[in-house]
Amino acid sequence: MEVATVAEGKVSLEAIHLEDIRLAASKMTGANRRAFQAAMALKYCGGSARRAEDVFGWSRQAVQLGLHEKRTGIVCLGLHAYCCGAKLWEKKHPEVAQALWELAESHAQQDPTFRTTLSFTRLTAEEAIKQLRAQGFADEVLPSRSGMSEVLNRNGYRLRPVLKAKPQKKVPETDAIFANVRGRDRDCQDEAVMRLSMDCKATVNIGDYSRGGKTRGDHRAADHDMGCEEKHTPFGVVNEDSGSLHLSFGSSAKTSDFIIDSLYACWESQASEERDRVTHLQIKADNGPESNGRRTQFLKRMVEFADHIGKSIRLLYYPPYHSKYNPVERCWGILEKHWNGAKLTDTQTMLEWAKSMTWKGVHPVVELSRTVYEKGITVAKDAMQAVESRLERNPLLPKWDILIRPACRV
Repeated sequence: MEVATVAEGKVSLEAIHLEDIRLAASKMTGANRRAFQAAMALKYCGGSARRAEDVFGWSRQAVQLGLHEKRTGIVCLGLHAYCCGAKLWEKKHPEVAQALWELAESHAQQDPTFRTTLSFTRLTAEEAIKQLRAQGFADEVLPSRSGMSEVLNRNGYRLRPVLKAKPQKKVPETDAIFANVRGRDRDCQDEAVMRLSMDCKATVNIGDYSRGGKTRGDHRAADHDMGCEEKHTPFGVVNEDSGSLHLSFGSSAKTSDFIIDSLYACWESQASEERDRVTHLQIKADNGPESNGRRTQFLKRMVEFADHIGKSIRLLYYPPYHSKYNPVERCWGILEKHWNGAKLTDTQTMLEWAKSMTWKGVHPVVELSRTVYEKGITVAKDAMQAVESRLERNPLLPKWDILIRPACRV
């Protein structure tokens, strides 16, 4: 182990002790630091400022001054101790500073967590200087780019990534909805229930476009994403217990029919033993317009699906602005991280990337749908009455908890 010998060989310090002493001195300032350095010089260096410089790397003049202060009891004060020092830029140029604050406010937003009073601005230091010049302020009164950054940061305008705030409660039933979902999950623990979570993801553009990520390969992409001719809408269904994931990529509109057809495909992809084992399905969904508890075409197709599989289906919905709590959202996060930075130049590339991801150690089943779906299909009021007669709505949460039993087969 490295050993430092000081004070004419009478005292030895191991390297780790030297580092501790240096670190302690670095945490002090002014007279306190000099007093500590003088004490260490007397203890380990025989009161020699030169030896203290060799051993600890401190300024010989600072150690000498500390030894004089210790000997005489007179502490030297710096200029900052009895005068105000140089004025801050914003104090020297109040008119320019006021223009800067107005500029920053026009580019700022409140901390999205509402936990601090800080404002986060999208205005860069370079852009601030440019716009102040455009307002007629001379370069002599403007700080440098690094100085402008310090001014903005010092006054609370800091560049920060925009954070997602916790969702605001938009409906009075929010707490009751979450309590109901947790209760239904507890009820399913001892039953042969297949717990599914389903949702659509944002449309994926196909082409030589940047995906906002990084890559070690070809880093060139199109300069913008406008004019994309081919797009696909991903729809996912994840089994909460087994972890199996089914992904459908639709090339048409995101409609109720696309969702239900994808649900049929997911059911058929399950092992026959698994389908025979379950007594009913529990499906969690967000409150999206294509699949909510009031969407007539979705409910009609869901009743038909229950009759087709011969199983009871319970639909559980999350409240508005809380879809991120839907378990399938975690799968979307893994997929986006998996292909982040990749250029999905064609449909096959997109499908292969999706197939190669893993969720809980298992690759998903991936399918492509070329079916063209018509938007805006609704069920007539008379026909919807027959559908409603098949729905057992929770009296306390009629839009958020719906049970559908299959029709009795003769």
